[in-house]
Amino acid sequence: MGAAWDRFYENSPRPWAGAVELPALGAGWRVLETGCGGGRLLLPLVRSRPDLALTGVDFSETALKGLARQCPGILFQADVSALPFRDQSFDAALCRHVLEHLVSEGRKAAATELLRVARPGGRIFFEGFSTGDARFGKGRQVEPSTFARGDGISYHYFTAQEVGQLFSAARAVDPRERTWEERAGRTRMKRAVIEAEILR
Repeated sequence: MGAAWDRFYENSPRPWAGAVELPALGAGWRVLETGCGGGRLLLPLVRSRPDLALTGVDFSETALKGLARQCPGILFQADVSALPFRDQSFDAALCRHVLEHLVSEGRKAAATELLRVARPGGRIFFEGFSTGDARFGKGRQVEPSTFARGDGISYHYFTAQEVGQLFSAARAVDPRERTWEERAGRTRMKRAVIEAEILR
């Protein structure tokens, strides 16, 4: 799947723009963003939160090259399921629309890694598409609730219960579904994600 993501970023060379809601992060926190990709979350944090010690990881070399100039010295090429950091290295880890691109064993390994690198009392901010999303079932099924699209990128769709099970070793998990409507041409479609702020 790495080649598929490199192609994706080659065709989208500029970091994503637009408004994005930033998580509540304490001053001076060490913050890891997994799958920093096009910089949609990392770049606003770099620009607006100089008090944070930020680190971004992505397994796409092409994505990291696109961010390198604006995020010097904080980027690492790595897989979220095998993070190159010591235990309890971070106060918070951001994981938005990352685990949905992994198969079952990869999702489990990644959840274990996120819990490992977060300090006790730290936070993991998770977001992934829900089975209630209008695009659920689109593409070729590769696993239950996981579908590969024509570009070679797979999408897994979560339930709140599944997210709770993935992070069951955490002190507290409170997954919930958030829905909204999105215009697609002349029609409107339901979008849905599972969000969770996980207490390590």
